[in-house]
Amino acid sequence: MTNIILCGGSGTRLWPISRTLMPKQFVKLFNSKSLFQLTVERNSKVCDKNFIVSNAEQYFLALDQLEELQNTINYRLSTNYLLEPIGRNTAPAIALACFALEPEEIVLVTPSDHLIKNEEEYQKVISRAKELALQQTIVTFGIKPTFAETGFGYIESDGTSEDVKAFHEKPNFETATRYIEAGNYYWNSGMFMFKAGVFLAELKTHAPDIYEACVIAFENKKIQNSTFRIQHSHMEAIPSESIDYAVMEKSDNVKVIPSDIGWSDVGSFDALYDELEKIGRASCRERV
Repeated sequence: MTNIILCGGSGTRLWPISRTLMPKQFVKLFNSKSLFQLTVERNSKVCDKNFIVSNAEQYFLALDQLEELQNTINYRLSTNYLLEPIGRNTAPAIALACFALEPEEIVLVTPSDHLIKNEEEYQKVISRAKELALQQTIVTFGIKPTFAETGFGYIESDGTSEDVKAFHEKPNFETATRYIEAGNYYWNSGMFMFKAGVFLAELKTHAPDIYEACVIAFENKKIQNSTFRIQHSHMEAIPSESIDYAVMEKSDNVKVIPSDIGWSDVGSFDALYDELEKIGRASCRERV
């Protein structure tokens, strides 16, 4: 299984901690490790390979922080890189990486800037997702909500199985409260699992313009060692779209895994404060 790690975010809501040249995924916020390093470390326990999608500026940050992991935890997974000259959102980023993989390769797509604290439960949901991905489905991970959050999209399940009924945009507070009370709505984590070929087939069906532009861009790539570089003019020609809009909301081949994994997108100073406070308390308990 290959972990596609999306590193293109800039974390503007955490400015000035997160800046263009040092976005939040590379800032060492937790126990002297960055969210990127924690993502790599966590997924190295369930994946065989990494495929890091980044822009050129962040490429060297990723290289340096992977080298640090190699020196501290004997991290040795093979790693490829896809460098985007400009961002075109998540659907093209994932598609371009999938073109470099075998169609039957199972892919775990994760952002590089999320925190997951319950790794035991995380490995359980990953295992279940892999079972579903082997059945040719696209899997998304729905975070069990703990409050009526208005800053996340929601996934509605059918309430009796892992089938997805609908995706919902960020709601107002009243709607979010109704979602929580219903019990079959989950926060959209932005994590996915599927076979590379299954995703590309769905993209071709539901967003053929993105698919065809990605084909051209990938065919004209430049490869140096383990790094795939997309040319600026071809990247610019790809429509900018998220995987949610391009595929997930249109496909009838999507499953959701309810996930209680201690997840946070660390997307605001309030969220960062909460997580640092929890980790601080846990650290104190360990010392006691």
